[in-house]
Amino acid sequence: MMSIGSTIKRLRREKDITQEQLAEYLGITSRAISQWECDRTAPDISQIPALCHVFDVSSDVLLGIDIEKNNQKIQKYLDEAQNLCCQGKWEEYTAILREANKKFPRDYKIMHTLADAMVNEYSRKGIKEYDEVFTLCNRILSECTDSKIRYETMETLGIAYGYAGKKDEMLQLAKEMPRTHFSYENFMVYRWKGTDGFKERQEYMHFLIHELLSMIDCLKGHCDDNGKMIYSWEERMELNQFEINLLECLYPDGDYQQNAYYGATASYVIFMDFFKKQDLENAWRWLERCVDYNVHADTYDFDAPHTTPILRGYADGGVIMEADGNYSQSFLDWITTDDEVAVLRADPRYEVLIDRLKAVAKKP
Repeated sequence: MMSIGSTIKRLRREKDITQEQLAEYLGITSRAISQWECDRTAPDISQIPALCHVFDVSSDVLLGIDIEKNNQKIQKYLDEAQNLCCQGKWEEYTAILREANKKFPRDYKIMHTLADAMVNEYSRKGIKEYDEVFTLCNRILSECTDSKIRYETMETLGIAYGYAGKKDEMLQLAKEMPRTHFSYENFMVYRWKGTDGFKERQEYMHFLIHELLSMIDCLKGHCDDNGKMIYSWEERMELNQFEINLLECLYPDGDYQQNAYYGATASYVIFMDFFKKQDLENAWRWLERCVDYNVHADTYDFDAPHTTPILRGYADGGVIMEADGNYSQSFLDWITTDDEVAVLRADPRYEVLIDRLKAVAKKP
């Protein structure tokens, strides 16, 4: 249970009141306030009503009687919201967080999760009005002292600025974010020790691999100031092949888990390149690899640990898809309806691929 000193400190900061101001309100010294917040002393019972009045809270909240129960209720909301998110039920996800925010309007974690949910929902619907998101995020940044929530909020706010077309605001906010070399992980990478340290390093390695593959994708499609692709088509094909080679090198056991997505997209582009050149044998080879990656992405056990040495024992977890859909279903819809690849349907290998996809595909 949170101490009364910690509660006073939190409520004081939420109200943007200094120790000196609070001391003046109560007719005591600022040193007395400091002693409370460090839990060296506690306020006299006669001062409780005045503190409740200043902070506009009940005595139960001030004394921490309801805090634990509220935290349990808050966590239940967040868990239910996360479950809806994992199912791709975006509107329900936002709705339950709105309900939680009404019941706990001062909880910054709920506020940030709601803002993030709205960005997710609005971007999918093409909505450009993000004023509610801006209000929530700016309130968090002006009141919240938890650095983790603040940085998460800055990221959400920056994304919202981007979708709303507020480029200047987005770039200004980006300048306030710490550079990679100032991150917790980068600081701790040579300081982690023992079993827990090994797990932290593996989690960081998984993050770095994912970011590396993502950055290759970004580079492949990067344009110069005139809108012209920087890499030629041939160079982009080389980068796609490099991405596949990198995956095979990092995951020699074939346990790509979440990162199978990158193999699927890269092999698809290589397939289309050979197909348009009418090199059908090589096209088929890459089409089959593309299906392999898609099926893997949809069938691996989310809780299963890697066997590949660099991540041995680490499990990625699942990927959030659209409600009840998956990669294999999307690929199946494309290959069975796109007239451009109709010629493939006469080949005996086609039905084999279709059967593999159908075995794991899920209708949205």
